[in-house]
Amino acid sequence: MMEGAGEELARSGGVGAVYLVFSRSRRPDRPALIEAAEAISGLSVSHDPFGRDYNPDHARGRARSKSEETWLELLQWGMTFDCLGLAPGPAVSLPAIEHRLNIPVDQDLGSFEALALSPGPHLADAANSLPVVRALLDMAASLAGLLDGVEAVCWGPARTAMPPRFFRSAVASWIEGGPFPALCLAGFQIDPSGRLCTNGMDWFLGREIVLSTELSQDRSAATRIALRLIHEIVAMGRLDHRIEMSTEEGLSLSVEPVGANLIEVNPM
Repeated sequence: MMEGAGEELARSGGVGAVYLVFSRSRRPDRPALIEAAEAISGLSVSHDPFGRDYNPDHARGRARSKSEETWLELLQWGMTFDCLGLAPGPAVSLPAIEHRLNIPVDQDLGSFEALALSPGPHLADAANSLPVVRALLDMAASLAGLLDGVEAVCWGPARTAMPPRFFRSAVASWIEGGPFPALCLAGFQIDPSGRLCTNGMDWFLGREIVLSTELSQDRSAATRIALRLIHEIVAMGRLDHRIEMSTEEGLSLSVEPVGANLIEVNPM
C-alpha cells in the first residue's frame, strides 16, 4: 500500500474488493488473519507494517498513520493484495448491497462489520482481469472458510451478497475448471421494458448484458441463458462485434454490442 493511501482505502475497501462480513466485534485482528493465511497453501503475508512483534497498545503510541493498524499485504499466486479493516481499527465501509442471494431481505447488513480484500496498487490497471480476479476470489474463499464468524461475502463491483458456503463452492468450482461464478459476480434485474439485465458485468466486459423482452418472459429460463452467455463471453474478453450462440435447447441467439455500454441478446 502506498503512503497516504491507507486511510482512503480503509474507508472504501479499494477497487474490485471482496468483503467478508462479520457480526459486530467478530472481525479478525492481525494475529488471527496471519494464522489463517499461514494455514492456506500458496498464501502468505508479504508485508506487515508492524511485523510479528505487533502490540496494539505499543502501536497506538507510535508516530504512524492509524490506518496502518488495520491492514496487511498478502501474496497469492505471485500477486499482492491488501487486506483492510482488521480489528482493533475501524471496519471498512460496506457498499450498498443491491442483489442478495439467499440473504434475507430484512437482514440489515449495514449493522455488520466488514474487512475487504482488494488488488494491491500495482494491480490497479489489471484489477478486472481474470487472473487477478481468480487469485482474489480463491484467497477470499479460503479465508472465508478459516476465519471465525463470517456471516456473508460481498462482491463490490456488482454489489452482491451471499452466504460464505455458497461463495466458496462457486469459486472452488470455477478454479477447478467449472463455470464462471456469475451468480456471485453479477446481479440480475428486470428493467422497465421487461428485459433481463445484468448488473456488474461491465467490470469484466465494459458492458452489461441485456436479453430481449421475448427471451425475458420466463425469468428462470432467461437467467439460465444469461449465465451461459456470461460464461462464454467472459472467456473471450471484450465483445466488439456481433456473434451467434446457441442455448442448450438449441435456440439460436444474436449477441451484439450496442452503443458503448450494452450487449443485446435477441432470438434469431
